[in-house]
Amino acid sequence: MENTNLSVLRQVVEQGFGNANLTVIDNLISDKNIEHQFTLKGGKEGLKKTILNLANAFSNRHYQLVNHAVSGDIVWVHYRYTAIHTGPFMNHEPTGKNFVMDVMDVARIKDRQIVEH
Repeated sequence: MENTNLSVLRQVVEQGFGNANLTVIDNLISDKNIEHQFTLKGGKEGLKKTILNLANAFSNRHYQLVNHAVSGDIVWVHYRYTAIHTGPFMNHEPTGKNFVMDVMDVARIKDRQIVEH
């Protein structure tokens, strides 16, 4: 059986970011979330904007869970993100090329919501 806290983070990454499902963000990110990643500032609305920017810039988005660890309310995940660069992103025109990036996230989860990232 998968740990509940791991499940929360997986849903945010795989459904929120991977499928641009913004309802997941509303449900699983605390209104009082403390965000440490400078590119994700702006609360839930800032996070949603980032997700939509990624969805508009990259097609065929996929997050594959490579490894994880859980200790109490802290979850660490390592994902391999693959996509195709099909739209403008950070002042770069689309290349049509495959994009691969390793992603590491650490989150603190309380009452089935991310309260710190």
